[in-house]
Amino acid sequence: MARFALIADPHVTVPNPDTGWRPPVIETEPTMYVESVELLEAALDAINADSDLDFILVAGDLTKDSEPYNHDKARELLSRFRRPVFCVPGNHDQPRPAKLRPPHYLDPAVRGLTVHDFPRCYGDFGFDSPTRLAYSANPTPDVHLIGLCSPAPEYDYGEIPSDVLAWLDDDLGRERGSGREPIVMLHHSIIDHVPGESMSELFSWFHVRNATALKTILHRHGVRITLSGHLHIQDVKAETGLHNIVTSSLAGYPHAYRTFDLRPGEIRIASHRLQTIPSRPDLQAASRAESAESFVGVLRSVFMARPYEFAPGRAAEVAERLRDWWPTIAEGNEQFAYTAEELGDAALAAYVNSFSDRPPPDNDLTIELPRRA
Repeated sequence: MARFALIADPHVTVPNPDTGWRPPVIETEPTMYVESVELLEAALDAINADSDLDFILVAGDLTKDSEPYNHDKARELLSRFRRPVFCVPGNHDQPRPAKLRPPHYLDPAVRGLTVHDFPRCYGDFGFDSPTRLAYSANPTPDVHLIGLCSPAPEYDYGEIPSDVLAWLDDDLGRERGSGREPIVMLHHSIIDHVPGESMSELFSWFHVRNATALKTILHRHGVRITLSGHLHIQDVKAETGLHNIVTSSLAGYPHAYRTFDLRPGEIRIASHRLQTIPSRPDLQAASRAESAESFVGVLRSVFMARPYEFAPGRAAEVAERLRDWWPTIAEGNEQFAYTAEELGDAALAAYVNSFSDRPPPDNDLTIELPRRA
């Protein structure tokens, strides 16, 4: 039996200790960068209070934009956990080119660490080689954990290098017959969690571009559990026996983390939300309102662009009517029934309703794990 916790996307953000530089507010991102340290400290307190945990996982985006001093702070915070910590990088744990982040949002005095720097900097958090973009470990007698670096350099989407795929195939092959449950952690998703995710212009950057090649290896070796972050939502999807479990950002609504109990024949998953931090005693309500407001602005821009090309007034009206849409998706287990009359467009209503969740549940669930051949 093993018990472990998972957090994702803490986006640790502190002022530059040498210059005092702080990032300006990013209107299109509901991530609470300013409160990120408080949020991670709250998770630390809650997780450290669970004396039955064996280890902790962190599914990427440890920092705002890979600033060296934010990595320093992230490592310092992760070292406060009372159990071993294993992490992987996210797309924000590498330099952000201008095509992804306007320069005025970036600290001009530093250059971000690259994905290739990550194994060296996080050698105490899973990585056993300073040059390999992957690792494996056996944190308990019944778990074989694999961490994969999935960010594609200079892009937000994911891609697993061919040499890492070869290493993974070999590693899993050597695990055959060990009796340990293989669990794979990476930042990007490998199964569609929103409609058309892997192909959509809006959502494909959430996905691993060569997910088919990766899943071929996982299926070959009977992997059943994969863990991701990146989408900032609570969601679980399954595909021919392979589960991809996405956990929301610790720094964004609904500020959730998960605990897992691996037992003979099953794994039980529970979700927990942070309820308060010193600067936000009403964290859940305040954060949900701020997230909704941010996405109203995002949707307004989407509706003025192709293929909708709504007039500004209509775009604003429809976006307002969808104010609760994305925060509800982030919570998990979402069900929608918008009408053509509400949104003034039957095709749009059908599209937003298509995000309604399908089994399995997104927050609390048990996945059966029959004995492996």
